[in-house]
Amino acid sequence: MRKVWMEREQGEFGIGSLIIFIAMIIVAAVTATLLINVAYNLQQQAEQTSEQAIQDVSTGVKIISMGGYRYNASWGTSAPYRSTLDWISLKITPIAGSPPINVSDIVIEVTDGYVVATLYYNPSASFSAGPKPSGLSSNEFGARKIRDMSPEDPGIMTQGDIEEIFFNATAAGLNLQPQSSLSIKIIPKHGVPVEKDLITPSPYVTRYVELV
Repeated sequence: MRKVWMEREQGEFGIGSLIIFIAMIIVAAVTATLLINVAYNLQQQAEQTSEQAIQDVSTGVKIISMGGYRYNASWGTSAPYRSTLDWISLKITPIAGSPPINVSDIVIEVTDGYVVATLYYNPSASFSAGPKPSGLSSNEFGARKIRDMSPEDPGIMTQGDIEEIFFNATAAGLNLQPQSSLSIKIIPKHGVPVEKDLITPSPYVTRYVELV
């Protein structure tokens, strides 16, 4: 009977193998860190995108009423009045579910079908039924609170607030004769713009002409 000698396999241990083993651990750790960072960045981006989408869907204003004012040739408030609407006034409020809206972030575009004007907020402007409103140029609009549910933030519209927005239509280059086209678009920083297209009445009888 013969004896069979089997050669045993032995692992090779040494400084080279240890270096390779440590290098593999380091590579795995770096890869895991990169994957974690990528996953975190994707999560942050997804959250920001979802918040932006919610803002774009829920933010906005609606127009409650709108009208125009006429003045006489010397910008007084007594008859005979001019044949054009010189000033436009709108009352707006946030739509249901809208987060607070900063009035200074609103941009307004107006056109009579011939001239297009882009208006930006001027916080120093004032307006009253008469005399002529002051502090506005051709590319500006003013605003004042009609109802303020959060008096601590006068420049912010919150739920229940009513804001009056006004601008000088004549200075903006609009020729709003009777039976004229008028389009107004209110564009908030976030959310869906609100647009109103109308034809002015004919004839103008009173100094204040209701449009909506």
